[in-house]
Amino acid sequence: MENNITKPADLAKKSIDDLFNELKNVLQKIEFMNEQYVKDIDISSYNIPRTNMFFHKMWNKTFVVKRHKNPNELSFILVANFIVIGVKECIHIYNNRSGKPPLKYFLITIKNHNEKIEKDVKVANNSKSDFRQFQEDINSLYNDFIVNMQESIFKSFVAKYISPNVASTVKIYSNSGVLDDRVILYENALATTNGIIRADEDKYIKIKENTYIRAEEGTHNLPNLFKSEKSGKQIANELMSNIKECWADDIVSPLLTLGSMVMAIYYNDFAKRYGVPTLILYGETGTGKSTLVTVGLSIFGLSKDAMTSGGSTPKSNEFFCSKYNCMNICIDDVKGETLTSSSFTTLIKGAYKGIPRTRMLPYGKNVEYIHTCSPLSYSTNEALPELKEVINRINIIEIFGKAFQADKFNYHEINKNNPDNLRELSLILPEFLKYSTNDVIKIYEDVFKILESNVEDTQKRVISNIAYAYTGALMLSFISGVEFENLNEQVIQYAKKRIKNYEDIETPVDKVLSLIATLHELKQLENGVHFRIVGNDKTGNGEYHIRFNKKVVLSVINKFYAHDKSNNVNERVFNCYAQNHSRYRGNIAVRYNNGKSTGDMSVCFNITDMPEYYQLITGNTL
Repeated sequence: MENNITKPADLAKKSIDDLFNELKNVLQKIEFMNEQYVKDIDISSYNIPRTNMFFHKMWNKTFVVKRHKNPNELSFILVANFIVIGVKECIHIYNNRSGKPPLKYFLITIKNHNEKIEKDVKVANNSKSDFRQFQEDINSLYNDFIVNMQESIFKSFVAKYISPNVASTVKIYSNSGVLDDRVILYENALATTNGIIRADEDKYIKIKENTYIRAEEGTHNLPNLFKSEKSGKQIANELMSNIKECWADDIVSPLLTLGSMVMAIYYNDFAKRYGVPTLILYGETGTGKSTLVTVGLSIFGLSKDAMTSGGSTPKSNEFFCSKYNCMNICIDDVKGETLTSSSFTTLIKGAYKGIPRTRMLPYGKNVEYIHTCSPLSYSTNEALPELKEVINRINIIEIFGKAFQADKFNYHEINKNNPDNLRELSLILPEFLKYSTNDVIKIYEDVFKILESNVEDTQKRVISNIAYAYTGALMLSFISGVEFENLNEQVIQYAKKRIKNYEDIETPVDKVLSLIATLHELKQLENGVHFRIVGNDKTGNGEYHIRFNKKVVLSVINKFYAHDKSNNVNERVFNCYAQNHSRYRGNIAVRYNNGKSTGDMSVCFNITDMPEYYQLITGNTL
């Protein structure tokens, strides 16, 4: 009811509600777009606002009433078949490293003439620019709700029924996950160092009186924090004890896998300081790769549904990296062609240091930054990329054989005895909030020093990646109270193996030297025509050399392997590696069997100890 009582005599007058009830048969039949005129009204007998136009709510509808020159004539316009019954002021925070300023708007609760209620209907704070959008949203998204207002009426509607009636404030965050180093935002809870605050039925988390936060809804899975009578430490103890039992013959693999995954909550700090490696679980089918990744996802409150298939592209993986803060983006059974693509290489390099990628917006209007906010985890049984600049940004966990005793493991996706086993793992992650960033970095630096003093790694990047995963594994051990014998020694041996595998990766020069011998066996390259072997009598230092013209040999290689891009060699890349290779012995002019009077400028490499050239050097077979 809306009165305009200013004098004692007005108390005897009827209300505007009375007027509407007297005209009920007429006013309830008003349709949108139509203005209903009513004449011969004794205006003096009603308490009616003295303005020329005013709003009035009746029967859960919103009307506009107009006065006319004739004092006993009014017209009525139905502008909405609902009323506003609740208002929240919303601050949308883009916590996705985009740098966008917060966006302010209202979220209203509306009730229509049929008593139907809709919550969280968005109304832009700048009603002048978005009034059409508001009407389109109401008319298209909410059944049984209709609005029809001109801009001036809508602005007055906001000023009267929305702006002055804010009952609470809500901060909505674009990304769920870590908000800072001591707070984790879930869809249904907020984990802090002081405890867990649960959301209400509408997913709002009350942080103080009339102040709430929540994660923005999206088409991707949001993390959820499970409710349990067990503590996070108890749950961690059960998990780590079970892993110790089921992986007794290869405990390093599951520990470094889960250690690498839980370290995601420190992604921002480690990306700035040391770099964050991508995790790749590599091995044959049935060895527990997907099971381990599912456990890691569950610790972050995500179901296996959050894992994307290996058929997804690196660009789509990058999209999800920007939608979560310091969580895990997991891709199961990734395809080999993805691993060897240039897009994958770009993604891995960018994710390691959190470097954004730029792309041009349509019609060249501007440039958009795509930020990496979470690390990546892959599982595969395909061949891994053989590029050192990619491998030194990856933690590769190889899982082969039958080390995993699956029948004893209690954390499979389907567990009829305890279907909540996986979901309750989410209570482990809040335990990490008890460690400050400085505490975690201290653990990492101690682990790095141990590896550095026991493992030879010239660039230090491979052992840095392993120290990163081992730090997470140690923290899981601390939280759970479960210890593992000789773990340092096992991790050191694992690191030595990874360094050897890294050093054994072929450079473009190694690949070309190997392919020359292979294509000679296949009669594609001929000694004396495409290349020449030179013995000690000419080198004078006991070495055997191979000399060849780069353009000729690379052309034959790339033509023969036209359908196998992994064996193609780019001449520019080959040149970059050639002059810094340990086998390189300079350039020299060589005359092949082509009748030329002058020699072709050729590169020269030492092949003395290469077994594939044994027959060419000695004329004998091995």
